[in-house]
Amino acid sequence: MTKSTMMNITKVSTIYAGTIMGAGFASGQELTQFFVVYGNMGLAGLFVTSCLFSWLGILILEISFKIKATSYHQLLYYVCGKRIGLLLDLIITLSLFGVLTIMLAGSGTIFKSAFNLPYVLGLSIMSVSLILTTFYGMQGITTANIIITPLLTITILIIGFYSLAYHEFRLPAIPPQAIDLPAPHWLLASLLYLSYNLVMSTAVLVPLSSSITKPLERIGGSIGGGLLLMLLAGLIIFVVMIHYPQTLDYEIPMLYIASSQHYLHHTSYVFIFIAAMYTTGLASLYGSATKLTAVSKLSMKSSLLLLLSLSLFFSYIGFADLIAIIFPLFGYGTLWFTYRLLYLSFLAR
Repeated sequence: MTKSTMMNITKVSTIYAGTIMGAGFASGQELTQFFVVYGNMGLAGLFVTSCLFSWLGILILEISFKIKATSYHQLLYYVCGKRIGLLLDLIITLSLFGVLTIMLAGSGTIFKSAFNLPYVLGLSIMSVSLILTTFYGMQGITTANIIITPLLTITILIIGFYSLAYHEFRLPAIPPQAIDLPAPHWLLASLLYLSYNLVMSTAVLVPLSSSITKPLERIGGSIGGGLLLMLLAGLIIFVVMIHYPQTLDYEIPMLYIASSQHYLHHTSYVFIFIAAMYTTGLASLYGSATKLTAVSKLSMKSSLLLLLSLSLFFSYIGFADLIAIIFPLFGYGTLWFTYRLLYLSFLAR
């Protein structure tokens, strides 16, 4: 295997995993709601999800390369047809707005939890930062993501392994929670988590496919991304389970876990998490505003201000509650895309 092949496999793996590893993932709340609340079967759900991320990621890259797609719209239309493709396009736009709202709520929550400052202050600082950045250009955002994702990964690993070092390494016996379940069965919850993340990742994987010319690179990169997700998500889920049931009472479980360790862990996690919310929120605001500008007569600045105002209004619902409402809804809305990919993969055999 050549050096360039290894580099491309690593590139695909990190970009694929990084797209899914947003601030909701790093908080522990998203993984808690889709996996931890199902008890030990949540770990089975994570395994199924990770395998499907690898398998269907390969299919997305292969189809995109085959049809020479340059935008996720082309893949959506090819896989689901034009009508359903248009609907999924709308769902993606709404999802971006939903993620923006969750990031604003998260900033208010972490200011209140970590600094004992007013919720509204966190909202205000994050809103001003996002609007100023999008008003004056997007330069440096890609670089920021490249820097923040590895730092976030390292922070999660340090907090996770530190916690494991001070607890007995065994599978916690946690019964499924009877309330706040995103789906009636752990397998369906896993598929919902897979579906909305898979659709969102097409925005990155489709344009990337044209530069990944070798099948080995597409296969290896997708499998690597799925494994990286399984390892990091598994670590977060296991650590959250170790601290059960206290973690279920916190909107940002990983913040609670970090605060129970060394003060440097807590401080590092707070600032890295704020940076992750900023980059995730920025991408969501810019993406949804661009779409709104394209389909309306509003200017880019008007779209940005309108969307941010609406997000601020809905952010008072709360970080954990927004995740519990928005992500399952978009999971159900994008299940058809997952079904069609699975159908096409069996059809190709």
